[in-house]
This record gives sequence, structure tokens and C-alpha cells, in this order.
Amino acid sequence: MSKIEWTESTWNPIVGCTIISPGCTNCYAMRMAFRCEHMGQTHYIGTTKRVKDNIVWTGVLRRAPDHIVTKPLKVRRPTVWFVNSMSDLFHEDADPAWVVEVIEIMARTPHHTYQVLTKRPEVAAAFFGRHGAIWPDNAWLGISVEDAARKARIEVLRHFPARIRFLSVEPLLGPVGELDLAGINWVITGGESGPGARLCRPEWVREVRDQCVAAGVAYFHKQWGQPDNNPLVADKPPGMPLAKWIKEVDPHGKGGALLDGRLWREFPE
Repeated sequence: MSKIEWTESTWNPIVGCTIISPGCTNCYAMRMAFRCEHMGQTHYIGTTKRVKDNIVWTGVLRRAPDHIVTKPLKVRRPTVWFVNSMSDLFHEDADPAWVVEVIEIMARTPHHTYQVLTKRPEVAAAFFGRHGAIWPDNAWLGISVEDAARKARIEVLRHFPARIRFLSVEPLLGPVGELDLAGINWVITGGESGPGARLCRPEWVREVRDQCVAAGVAYFHKQWGQPDNNPLVADKPPGMPLAKWIKEVDPHGKGGALLDGRLWREFPE
């Protein structure tokens, strides 16, 4: 099972990645990949390196062992899978045969639901143009939109042949402004967590929430990331440690997840 609130399990047939935009700077997957390598998972070897005090991707991508790649074929219970939390299925250096293999496994398991999230929608579009692959109905496709400068990705996603298209506005690093949600079925927001986490202001989250409500798009607020971001901080009793207070009054996600008194956990139909 996954600790990610909007999915049930993770499936990582490909590992390794490259930093491409500001949302990647503090990516938890880099630190996790480094730990996996040093715990003896050999397919992670060389995917990360230490630069001063930071763990970063090297750009090396690897196919996971067969028992991991074929895992969904062996699970009979319908499961929601987040695909490649430790990579990007449409990384420009991914072996096309690996990508085709993943798509074929998704197609062979229609009882499952797959959530594919990419920061490279233009690579996905080009891949289908070259290989003529058919995107399965049980596979959702999403893109990351961490700030206003990344909104151009939405237009590419809008024309992708997925039954469910979604936006991961996480980590939300600044106001995204007006969003064209035509053809978009689901939006996730979240503040950054972990070492070096950056600010996420409540008004940035509300701006996205309000547009989803107005457009009738399912909205999911995953977390505030850090207790300081949570608007409930204004109600903290004097002398109470902030992290303890937030955990008591809002024990959802990291740093809490309540937004204006409500837990927003909607899913697309």
C-alpha cells in the first residue's frame, strides 16, 4: 500500500530521472532511490549521486527486475496504481520498448486503474505519434503544474487520448493564476514537505480550489506540507508547539490538509 493519499499502491517498472523544472528540486524520489541502492536494490545503482549535501538524479534510467515489472499481472484485486513514482514514464531517455511494455501490461489488466504522472507531456505526445500506441481506458494521464510558468503543459495534456486527464499542482510553489480546465477531470494540490520545503500560501491553494468548484472539476487537496503553511496556525494556543498543535487538530497528510474547515478529497467519476 502507498502512503500517497490519492492512490492505493505504487508500481515502478522504470527507475531514475532528471531534474527538469523547479518542482523537481526537492523530489523525495531522489532520496528514496539513493536509499534503495544502498539497501541492495541493484536496479537503482547509478541513478543518483551525492552533490555536497544533496542527493540528485544522474539521468541514468533502468528497467526494474521482471518480478516488479509484471507485478500488476499477478494482483487479482482491483487496485489503483501510481505508475513510476520513482521515474517519469515519458522521460526522453526511456527505452521505447520499456514504455510499450508498461502500456501493454496496463491494457492486459483492465480490472486495475493506473495513474501516470509526467512533467514531459510533449514527449508523451511525440511517443504516440512515432509508435502508434493505444492508450488504455483504465490509464489516467496527469501532468505536474507547480507554478504559473508550467501551465503550458496543460494544453498538451488536453489533446492526449486519455479518458481521465488530471493536474498535480504539487508542490505548489506560487500562484498559478487562471487555469483553463476544459478537458481536465481532476486537480490535486499540495504543499512541499521534507528537507528544504518551500512556502505554500493558503491563497494559492484557494485560487485553484475555487476554479475547480466553478468548473465542476473534482478537487483533491493532499496536504499543506509544512505546519507553517496551514491556515489553522492562526488559531494555535500560546505556548503550544506548532507541529503538535497542527497534528492534533488536522491529522491529515503532512502538515495537515483541511482547507477552510473541509477535507477536500474528491475523485473523478
